[in-house]
Amino acid sequence: MIKLLPLLCAAVLYRGIFVNDEDWSLRPWAIKHYGKQQQIGVRAYTDIFSLMRADGLNLLWPAMHEGGYEFSERPENFELARRYGIALGTSHCEPMMRNNCYLPKADRRKWSWLTGKDFLLDYWREGVKRGSDNDILWTVGMRGIHDGKMPDGKTTAKKCQILEEVIAAQRSLLPEGAQTLFVPYKEVLPIYNSGMKVPDDTIIMWTNDNFGYVRRLGGDGRRQGIYWHISYHGRPHGYIHLCTTPPAFMWYELVAKCWNNGVRDVWMVNAGDVFQAEILLACYGKIANDPDAFGPDTQPKLLKEWANNLLDGKDDGLADKIACHLKEYYNLGFNRKPEHMCVYWTENLPPTVKAELLRRYHALLETDLAIDREVAEKFGNAAADAYFRAAGFQARFLAYAGIIHLEDKDQNFAKSVLNPLHERWNKMEGGKWSGFWRDTIDEQGGARQPTTSNRWSSQMQWPWNEPVDPDQASDRGVPRSSYPATAYRAEVEEPEWLEPVSISDANGGTWQRIEGLGTSGNALALYPVKPGIGTGATIFFDKPEKTKTLVLQFLPDFALWPGLKLGVDVDFGNGKKQYVQVPRSDSNIGEHDPIRNRAVQDNFIRVEIPVPENATIIKIVAADPGVVIDRIGVR
Repeated sequence: MIKLLPLLCAAVLYRGIFVNDEDWSLRPWAIKHYGKQQQIGVRAYTDIFSLMRADGLNLLWPAMHEGGYEFSERPENFELARRYGIALGTSHCEPMMRNNCYLPKADRRKWSWLTGKDFLLDYWREGVKRGSDNDILWTVGMRGIHDGKMPDGKTTAKKCQILEEVIAAQRSLLPEGAQTLFVPYKEVLPIYNSGMKVPDDTIIMWTNDNFGYVRRLGGDGRRQGIYWHISYHGRPHGYIHLCTTPPAFMWYELVAKCWNNGVRDVWMVNAGDVFQAEILLACYGKIANDPDAFGPDTQPKLLKEWANNLLDGKDDGLADKIACHLKEYYNLGFNRKPEHMCVYWTENLPPTVKAELLRRYHALLETDLAIDREVAEKFGNAAADAYFRAAGFQARFLAYAGIIHLEDKDQNFAKSVLNPLHERWNKMEGGKWSGFWRDTIDEQGGARQPTTSNRWSSQMQWPWNEPVDPDQASDRGVPRSSYPATAYRAEVEEPEWLEPVSISDANGGTWQRIEGLGTSGNALALYPVKPGIGTGATIFFDKPEKTKTLVLQFLPDFALWPGLKLGVDVDFGNGKKQYVQVPRSDSNIGEHDPIRNRAVQDNFIRVEIPVPENATIIKIVAADPGVVIDRIGVR
């Protein structure tokens, strides 16, 4: 059965989740409750599909890691998807409904278009045979085994040629009318940017940088999609244990950038272990089903709606408390995800920032405990467990993680505060969710880590026995002076942050406050996000006396359209403008760039420029689409 995509729809046509990096929580939980033979199978997918149906989602990329079995190997998985009305596909590295993680070692050596073409064609032909009676979006293209780099081609031009040949061959195996999509993920985007030709009727799935920042747009009228992360395992550091992506950030990247620029056919969110992301997936479903209904106030609107649903609309005051609490949780998580906390981070925090964060972590903990008690008193233990499962566990975990790092607490303290969280989790709802969060304080490191590392299996690092890993900027021996001016520096006092005096519109756009966006929680984005729109829109600031340096704190976004940059003009009222570009905003910059790696963990990137002596005012003038000003400050 092949379904052609309709041309017009008020919702995103295919609204999907990718079950990924499922080894941390989902697989152990499924094995415990459904058995090792079944594990992430029909019973687990029934739970996942039920959640998807409730959230209005209709496309699945199934779990891909080794340890179980290939999804397309079992016909009952297809039957279940048909019963729930869920379309199917496979991820960016699993073309043609096949999962190369399950190839025997001997066959893995054949994973090369140059030397194993016949093997690959037979392998993909089997995928077509398995899935052709279903609603499938066929992923085409080729990367390496299990999300590795594509194996062939020593130059970009050669890789481009190979990918074009691969896609043509794959499409020749598919029935007429089959819908294909191509995902230029990681190293494949620079190959695509070099001039690669993709068939006009293949959906281009744009990607983010794994941390939420969309790398590029520009579909030239063709059908488009986006592959976006709320969970990620990889460089420079994963974040798969908690779900701390603010709904405001999701709205800005998926609606303001993607939907409003024609990315309307497929949205795919990497949801990790899925059930840790209940609140954000509910927000995602609402947004994807009616993007035009949501604007800069998306986050408070959706968090209040979630809280009201939890309480059956029976206590508006308590719903307000919960929504406000979740706002603080997401902002603290955006300031620093627990998975990104490390000694290197704490040592480079300016004292004022460190003290304020610590105050907020303690307040978050106290507020969560108070809300939990109030929900139990007014609505019973079942409602309190529902709150704890979706919000409370994660809020408390974030608070404790911050306290442990910033107060340099030891392992015994961590056990004393976190073990009770796990004990409650495992007992609630009759033990239904026991084993989902793994209590790993005592767990030894994985095969790639020293056995003394005491690293969480979710990639969370604790301040005791922290492994030396310069690539993740977490080595105690790295001198503070090496930390770039784009990030926090302990020896440099934080700027005096300024508030705008006024904002002027220009060319159909303006600087728009987005509630919940940025480390400030109230960032200014040039809006709408479209080429040529808003150019010249200005934010006016008074210039404090004796100001010597202007600090512009941006979100680490990318220049979205080929040929355009990402930056602003700065006008000091002296007759001259200075163009300031957002550092590392070229879409070809990947996961190995050290400054960008720090920026995506801080979720800001700074530029400091001198203020001329004859300056009379500070004006930030829009120059390029997609710029977000988190804060403006002076020293």
